[in-house]
Amino acid sequence: MTYIQEFDEVAGKLSLNGYFGIQWIDNTVSWDPREYGVSSFTFNEDLFWKPTFIMSNPYGPQKILYKDDSVKRVHSTGRIDWFPSDSFDISCQADVTDYPFDTQTCTLAFVLSTFDEKEVILWPTAFLTEWFVPHKTWDLVETNLTRIPSPQVANFHIRLKRKPMFFVFNLILPIVLMCILNPFVFLLPADSGERVGYSITVLLAIAVFLTISASGLPAISDPQIPTLSILLFADVAFSGVIVLLVIISLRFYLRNENIPVSYLGEKFVKFCRVLRCGCCCKKGKKSNSKIDENANKHGTNDSVDISEIKLYGSECQYRGTNSVEINFITSKDEITWKNVGEELDFVFGTFSALYMVTTHLLYILGTVLEFSLFS
Repeated sequence: MTYIQEFDEVAGKLSLNGYFGIQWIDNTVSWDPREYGVSSFTFNEDLFWKPTFIMSNPYGPQKILYKDDSVKRVHSTGRIDWFPSDSFDISCQADVTDYPFDTQTCTLAFVLSTFDEKEVILWPTAFLTEWFVPHKTWDLVETNLTRIPSPQVANFHIRLKRKPMFFVFNLILPIVLMCILNPFVFLLPADSGERVGYSITVLLAIAVFLTISASGLPAISDPQIPTLSILLFADVAFSGVIVLLVIISLRFYLRNENIPVSYLGEKFVKFCRVLRCGCCCKKGKKSNSKIDENANKHGTNDSVDISEIKLYGSECQYRGTNSVEINFITSKDEITWKNVGEELDFVFGTFSALYMVTTHLLYILGTVLEFSLFS
């Protein structure tokens, strides 16, 4: 094999160039070189018998490896050398599940027609790639050959691995960077009036980018669509979900304060405050222990009050783990619709950030691990 012209995954067509080195013994054409002074000669006409090979998996019409105009060399021992070269179009069904980190295996198969093993034995010996010219999109990973005795078939297996860096920098990284912008919408002040516009702008940017880059994705559904296509669709869908979450959060934040907060809203705010108080207390205890250690080292008994931690969305101060104080900070007088909206921002922002990080990290780790295994 000398060169790969193209690999059309959608059409299932692999075009490659190469030549075969075929040898056989024909005792009817042997002679004594001392008598004639010639040990070998070449011919390009149909003077002697030669085998007929038929490609068993062509892309398009049937292809026969039988060219009378190609040069053959006959030796005095009766050995005949034949080196037919051509361009071969192979039918190869691609599996693009791991696109653009996929690996494809194609087979060039030739059948020795008409003759059985009692007359002619087909015995492939090597699959050479010394003169192979590297391709710009595909790396040649492995080549091997197999033989089927009946009917006599020589299978030449080709394993190709896609070079993914172009697709990583022009497709995967831009969409990941745009998706990272989604959770930051919940950090914008609700009173700014820019939240909905920001979230819709990110959604439209992702949708427009996917429309432009869709031509680079293989349009294949069998055996499975690319995992990257599923991930990109999930990103667009989740961007639409974030727009809805922003609208829900603003709906509560801007609600009329004369309307009393519902029972579920109170419980939700209290739960979020207590939950985050517990996280702050753990940090406060760690900081307090460090300060006590420093005080003991310097021989001083001065106490430092580090327990004042301001709750997000509330003006009250948490000063310890006393249940009375927890009840104070979660009292009904402190809860407003703005508090509900702020706690929703915290929950929605945390959820969206975890989703974005988890899904993209799992995709990257999975593809990189599989890509390294086949490298």
